[in-house]
Parts: sequence; C-alpha cells; structure tokens
Amino acid sequence: MRMEEQEKTVNTESEETSLPEELLMDGTFAKERIGFSRPKAIAVIALAATVVLAIVLLVAFLPRSEGHVVINEAMTSNDEAFVHPEYGSVDWVELYNPTSAAVDLSGFGLTDELKKQYKYTFPEGTVLEGGAYLVLYCTGGTTATDADPYCTGFALSQEGETLYLVDSRYLEIDECRIPSIPTDFSYARTDEGTYRATKVVTPGAPNRFSD
Repeated sequence: MRMEEQEKTVNTESEETSLPEELLMDGTFAKERIGFSRPKAIAVIALAATVVLAIVLLVAFLPRSEGHVVINEAMTSNDEAFVHPEYGSVDWVELYNPTSAAVDLSGFGLTDELKKQYKYTFPEGTVLEGGAYLVLYCTGGTTATDADPYCTGFALSQEGETLYLVDSRYLEIDECRIPSIPTDFSYARTDEGTYRATKVVTPGAPNRFSD
C-alpha cells in the first residue's frame, strides 16, 4: 500500500508539473490576461485623453459658418415706397444671405402661421448666392407662377406680423416679429441683428436707416 501511495504521489506531482505555466504562478499571469494591470490602465486613460483633446482641437479649428439666410427687411403697408411694375404697391419681404456660400432654398417655406409652415414654398432651383438678396412679393390672392415664382400668395398685416423662414425639414431658420409700423416704412435688420422701422426702404439692397 505504501508503494501505491508513493506512486500516486509521484504521478500527482508529475501531472501538476505538466500543467501550463501560467497556472503555476498563483493566478498572476491569468489576472493579467483577464484585466488590466495598473501601468496598462494608465496608458489606456492617457491615450483616451489624447484622442479627446485631438477632437476638441480639430473642432475648434474647423471653418465655421458665417451664419444663415435671414429675413432682412419687410414692408406691411406699401403705398408709394415701392411699386412693382405688375403688382403695384404690394407688401414684400426681403431675404439676405450673409454667408460667403450659396444656399439652396429649394423646398424652404415662408409663413406667418406656424401651423402652416409652407404657406409659400420656394420652388426647386432657388439658390441665393453669398451676399445676395431675394425679394418676395406678398400679393395676397396672387400665387407663384412660372413667370414670377416669388409671389407668396398671402399678404402681411400692418397691425403686426411674425414671419418664419423654415427649411425643407420643418426646422425654423429665422424669425422676424414685425410690430405695427407706419405706411411706407419698412422693418429692417441692423448689423447687430436687431430690427428697426425705417423710412428709407431698400428692397434688394443693403439696409439704410433714416436717422
């Protein structure tokens, strides 16, 4: 019996000795395979921080948009200030592109009711070049035609209006709240982005103010 026990002991020691090396190191090697050692964790954190910093710097130095198309001027009561050769003394709205890039307005909408965002829809192929102006005629009963696609089909109220410019995805691009203003005055955007009533009306040209 002692010989058998001795043989079993020898066999057991032989089997343990033949086990993979990593299992004879108190689990140290196995732990390194499962998780991160402290130096590796620090290296990973440092790498992640470097990547985040690089993204932040990249975004910071990317070219930025100079703005978006804006509602630049509007007239809600026109008598003699601006006479259209066909439509006469109509209300009108002027858009301006302050950016250096052309903007495709195809499918954009202009409205004075948020429930009807596309009271007027810009036709396909309407492109406003950088630094350019576009005048829309608010002719009431006259809607856009192939001859003149820039008739909105709705008039403006001298008592006050809010105009909304929305893109083709129902997102509001710009808003202009027009108060009650005198006849033959327009409501124009200043260089600071605010609005003022002015007697000097300039459809299709830079805004000017009477004082």
